Amino acid sequence: MKKRGNKLIIILISVIILLLLILGYGVYTGIKVKSEFANLNSQINNLVGEKNAITSELNALQGKYNLLQEDVFQMKKSCLSENACKNRFPNVRWYCNNAGDEVSDYSHICVCDNQCNLNATEISR
Repeated sequence: MKKRGNKLIIILISVIILLLLILGYGVYTGIKVKSEFANLNSQINNLVGEKNAITSELNALQGKYNLLQEDVFQMKKSCLSENACKNRFPNVRWYCNNAGDEVSDYSHICVCDNQCNLNATEISR
């Protein structure tokens, strides 16, 4: 009978040790999972912050783009007439000769007005 009692105690102690090991592993896994959740939440917060910064930059760039777009739409089309102003934008200057040709040895500064008339101003050197 004593042998049977000892076997029963050994079995109960073994079961208790096994249960403690399972419980310990569960607690360890729970702590590990909580740590991983905290890490993921931190990464989510960082990504949300980056998204907000990028959205802010996008809004600023969109504002600049809108200004440029408005400016381009307000620009007058280039001159189509058959003179030195052909394919030039009004009020944009360039170095030229007295006929309005763009040359390296220039003597004038040329500009076309809004009606595509050439105005060549001689440069005094």
